[in-house]
Amino acid sequence: MINLKISQRLKEISDFIPEGSEIIDIGADHGLLDIYLNKYKNCNCLATDISENCIETAKKNINKYEATVQTLVTDGLNGINLKDEIIIISGMGTNNIKKILNKDINNDLVISSHTNISDLKEFLIDKNYIVYKEKIITEKKQYHIIYFKQKTTV
Repeated sequence: MINLKISQRLKEISDFIPEGSEIIDIGADHGLLDIYLNKYKNCNCLATDISENCIETAKKNINKYEATVQTLVTDGLNGINLKDEIIIISGMGTNNIKKILNKDINNDLVISSHTNISDLKEFLIDKNYIVYKEKIITEKKQYHIIYFKQKTTV
């Protein structure tokens, strides 16, 4: 198996993801989380980012680690036909996350916001979500990781 080192935060996010899941990673940056999920948890991942440079870096990492991860340059969920994938959003603030999720969606969500967690929870509760699991970790700073599910699916 490959020797892929990821941060504690990304490892904790991956621990929330069931084996063999379908994943859409919004704001995937370098793609390391998706590579890890593909190689170690047999997940099918779509790594997206608004930045072409980030997606190019992700593609280089995908090739380096011989992973099977698709990539897409897009703003949030634009141009993505949602099915029952788990949507991961990590590394951005609550206002950006709310803008991305201000659509009619029913997908499970794994979110690690850098700001205003209570506002994020309130926003998603209003969209018929509940907190299914959550964890706070400290890695240089504090990170709050939350798995949200639709009320009707729990």
